[in-house]
Amino acid sequence: MRIYKENINIGQTPMGNELSVLKYTIDSGNSGKTIYIQSGTHGGEITQWVLHELFSYLQNNLKRGKVILVPNANPVSWLQRNYFSTNGKFDMYMGKDWNRNFPGNEQGSLGERIASVLFAQARQADFVLDLHTSRLSLPFSIHFNKEMRKYAEVFGLEYNQFIDTTIKTSYKDTINASLFAVDVPSLCIECGSHDAYEPENINLALDGIKRILQHFNQIEDISVAQICKKQIFYDKTITYYAQTGALLRFKKNLGDIVHIGDELYEIYDNNDLGKKKLGFAKHNGILFKISPTHIYWSGDEILQLINT
Repeated sequence: MRIYKENINIGQTPMGNELSVLKYTIDSGNSGKTIYIQSGTHGGEITQWVLHELFSYLQNNLKRGKVILVPNANPVSWLQRNYFSTNGKFDMYMGKDWNRNFPGNEQGSLGERIASVLFAQARQADFVLDLHTSRLSLPFSIHFNKEMRKYAEVFGLEYNQFIDTTIKTSYKDTINASLFAVDVPSLCIECGSHDAYEPENINLALDGIKRILQHFNQIEDISVAQICKKQIFYDKTITYYAQTGALLRFKKNLGDIVHIGDELYEIYDNNDLGKKKLGFAKHNGILFKISPTHIYWSGDEILQLINT
């Protein structure tokens, strides 16, 4: 077993400070697959909890092949701090989602240059996992081609979304969609909620990675957890939007089964102090994602349901 650390240069700040991405390679010393796992494309999406646990596990359990870990795939996005928040979803200079620059361009914008470096690393692997978080959310996998569903089944989370990039074209420049174009299988894993420490969800993501490693014969661990007994695959969600600016309080929790007519949230309109209204479910489904705030402008997304 050998472990290598390498800093990959991605450019300079205007003041001449070097920007780099740290890459770990855990090499079993035996032939086998190479798995690439990156985290931190979006600042504030703390999935590194999973990699800390995984790194310790691999030192004792990796039997074949290599695992490459990139815990902070985009150091620039983690510098975008504002009053206790890390606003790292979008490039604040270009206004673009950091995960919409792939496969990248060595001579392009900063986002495209970072993407080019990451893509060059990822495309050399046999399989890629890109770790993210999603507002207040249950863990779920995303596959961008139906051929990747088999890997989502191995990963074994309860919720699994298919995004067709020919329909939702805004996703075609993600790292996962770009990898499929060069025949590298991959999954995007939303490991839970934004800027959170959720031990149960960390374990769900870690167990899924272990199942992938087991699938590729890189580990031999009889204690690896079985897949979730109930896996739900879906391609559409139902989104509820605020009809007016107001304060909201939720009356349901993530994972709750929702029926038409159920009370979903309370609405506090400051133009009508002392009174509150109710937001009702118009569909049957599972409460899957919540926007992490009580403050809503007109037209803001409130929540998403998986339609059942």
